Amino acid sequence: MMLLGGCATRPMGTQTFLSPSGTAPPATSANSQVISVEAPALPTPFKAGRFALQIDTEPPQSFITSFDITGGWPEGTLNIYNPLGMQMARLEWTAQSARLLQGRQVRESASLERLVFELTGTQLPTAAVIDWLAGKPTPAEGWNVDVSEWHLRRLVLERVQPAPRTVLRIAFES
Repeated sequence: MMLLGGCATRPMGTQTFLSPSGTAPPATSANSQVISVEAPALPTPFKAGRFALQIDTEPPQSFITSFDITGGWPEGTLNIYNPLGMQMARLEWTAQSARLLQGRQVRESASLERLVFELTGTQLPTAAVIDWLAGKPTPAEGWNVDVSEWHLRRLVLERVQPAPRTVLRIAFES
């Protein structure tokens, strides 16, 4: 159901330890060496992909769509496209407010979660979903996050409680 994607990694980078103030400690005879360690560089955030949402209601609901995202949490924009590539919806949010644009219709709310519920018909952990869409498998209460296909740029998220069971599959393209 989901497209396969390649796995990309960045080379290791060098990190220099800084003081709590964010500056290098002053040089003295006791600390005249620069201490550095090899640490993996942060991965490039994912910006686009596809997701499939399945909600075990009576009757069952499901949809598959593509997306692109800019920003993250607490401020960003998510565009959702239909299978023909036309924009179906746009979610814009800050820490204080959210806006859902669908065609000429605009809905505003203090809660991004409320607008996501209106858009999808189910409760989703919005801050975690935004992290997941940005390529960060963040834990969320009541949800199992399957990262076994992370190397293929895929996540499977399953809400086990509260009912109804909901499965969100995400495949990252870039």
